[in-house]
Amino acid sequence: MALRPQMPYSAATVTEIQRYGAASNIGIPHAVPRDTDFYGYTIPKDTLVFGGQWPVHHDPELFPDPDRFDPGRFIGSDGTFKKDEHMMPFSMGPRTCVGKPLAEVEVFLLFTFLFQRFNFKLPEGARTPSAEGIMGITLAPAPYELVAIPRD
Repeated sequence: MALRPQMPYSAATVTEIQRYGAASNIGIPHAVPRDTDFYGYTIPKDTLVFGGQWPVHHDPELFPDPDRFDPGRFIGSDGTFKKDEHMMPFSMGPRTCVGKPLAEVEVFLLFTFLFQRFNFKLPEGARTPSAEGIMGITLAPAPYELVAIPRD
């Protein structure tokens, strides 16, 4: 993890994966602590609300051309990784996923470990994996085949 700042494209790619294919569409529920006016609507106290991760991550005003996979959107003009305050892969607010700190480390380490040690390709004649996924409690990838070839 100490080398993460020296790997901005890896960090940007992990972030773009989380934006493009958010594992959760709506995140965890939050209760409104008091009657709240929000953009002309009154939300009564104790109403359960869900942060719309998918709509935010695919909002063309926040992420131009949102249906295009582009890690470069998280690379600054100086070539460093650029955080975006609109990213919320672990939900939103002060009560995000309790496992967020561990998950951020584990996802980055697993991603870099795999891509440093393997080349990936589709088997001969295999179809390109679908970007749609299967929605359940979380968004899971549709079944697909992949070949991992150890690097020398």
